[in-house]
Amino acid sequence: MKRLIKLQLRNVYHNKLFYVCLGLTLILPMLTVFINKLNVPGMQTDKVFPEIIDFLSDELSIISIVFVALFCCFDFNEKTTKNIIARGYTKTKLLFSKYIVSIIALFSIYITTSLLIFILFFNKGIGFDENTILLLLNNIIKIIALTIFFATLSFLLEKNGSAIIACIFIPNIVPLLLGAIDSYLKLNTTNFWITNLSNTFIKNPTLSNFGLSSLYYLIYIVVIIFIGIELLKKKEIK
Repeated sequence: MKRLIKLQLRNVYHNKLFYVCLGLTLILPMLTVFINKLNVPGMQTDKVFPEIIDFLSDELSIISIVFVALFCCFDFNEKTTKNIIARGYTKTKLLFSKYIVSIIALFSIYITTSLLIFILFFNKGIGFDENTILLLLNNIIKIIALTIFFATLSFLLEKNGSAIIACIFIPNIVPLLLGAIDSYLKLNTTNFWITNLSNTFIKNPTLSNFGLSSLYYLIYIVVIIFIGIELLKKKEIK
């Protein structure tokens, strides 16, 4: 398994796509800070760090979705999946290697971006208050859950185009369907959809709300992995 993860990491860090995504992710939040400073003279940039982190993790952003989709489809597109299986690795191990490496790659992007923004813009601290740690920890769990969600979709769909479309549209279509069901049955299921959990529980960032948010994300992680493994058993590797 370690050798498989190393192989997947090499595929990431030797691929121009990773650096393109890193570059775009670096540019967007810095551009946001710069524009905000122009629009709000005297804005204290030391107070925007938590907002930048939230911006980076918000549904992983389109850039990250594209990266996860293309990376998880990489072996299928390169026709190397059968070779990996022939080396003795199971389909499940290959899927888990995609989970692990996708998470490592995305956190590499987010940490690099956050550090650069801190170096360039923040001279008076990073705006932490007593709730910021809870928000950041919640974002970490959120990123992991969403990465596993998008990685599972992409790995099962195999094709770049289908994976990107599914990863972009499913998180937006499901809340609309749940909203229609909620209106008809007088329920409140929309707030518990994976992309809405943070808004549901971290509006008031208390320890109990963080615990509930984390619990639901962990449930999603377990359920998504279980579904992915079960569907993978029936999937023929081409």
